[in-house]
Amino acid sequence: MELGRALSQLEAAAEPSRLRLLALLLPGEATVGDLVEVLGQSQPRVSRHLRLLSEAGLVESFREGRSIYYRLADAVLDDGIGDYLAALMRGPDPVVNEDRERMARSRRQRERDALRRGARSIRASAAVPAGQALAESLEAVLGNAPLGDVLDVGAGAGNLLHLLAPRARRVVGVDSSGQMRQLARSRLYGAGRVRWTIRDADARALPFAAGEFQLVILDEVLGLSTQPELILGEARRVLATHGRLLIFDRILPVVRRLPAAPVRGELSERQLAALLRDAGFTLCSRQWLPGRAPDRALFLAEMTDVADAPTGARTGTHD
Repeated sequence: MELGRALSQLEAAAEPSRLRLLALLLPGEATVGDLVEVLGQSQPRVSRHLRLLSEAGLVESFREGRSIYYRLADAVLDDGIGDYLAALMRGPDPVVNEDRERMARSRRQRERDALRRGARSIRASAAVPAGQALAESLEAVLGNAPLGDVLDVGAGAGNLLHLLAPRARRVVGVDSSGQMRQLARSRLYGAGRVRWTIRDADARALPFAAGEFQLVILDEVLGLSTQPELILGEARRVLATHGRLLIFDRILPVVRRLPAAPVRGELSERQLAALLRDAGFTLCSRQWLPGRAPDRALFLAEMTDVADAPTGARTGTHD
């Protein structure tokens, strides 16, 4: 780090309210309203503190609807400031401890609000297998090596992100449901994951740079889409060279009798293999989650090397 930058950051942080704000943002992103509520200060005053922290490169922000979210800049965590803030959060200071408790209460209330407003869709999400069975299936498909930067498209309540975050350098979740995004934020905040963000984005037009992620997850979005080829195209675009695509969806295995007409929200194994092949992916492995009538599965694919792919090659399905 350059001396000038270090001095600028130390000067910006050397004020009690601004240091409290940095500590509150260590566990994850928060709105200006969240921070105003915890600090008990006026909105203009908190916004001014955040502006100074932003100008010093300590925090970054993004807008979602009428709310502005703030988070610690990744560069801050790379410089080791996160370790100092973590020690502050663990310490005995009564002001910092009260801030932490106020934020926890606020998050619990927001989670209850999200559950109440989106009860139907969240109940459906809760039916997704979770816990040990899902964790073991993920490890069987992905192995146990570090995952790098991870994007979860259709993150829902953040179930997969919560399981994979300990092995990732950074996790990003996108979902079109405001209630789901609120629930995911509430569950990820304070869970020991410091490099995460939840965004509102269209799976067919992701707001990320080409080659930005080492792992992209399509989390129950293909079966519900009328344009799965566009979603796969975007997933391929944001994947880094040698990146991997993980699909978690309702997938009917070849051995099962298929319905006469396609069922919305379900893909057959052959349908998915064809979609992957046409999008330039090679299927590497698959794993159905346990259950009375297994249909949810994890399919792992890699980008096909065009130079090596034989014309008309078929991959990843039983004949």
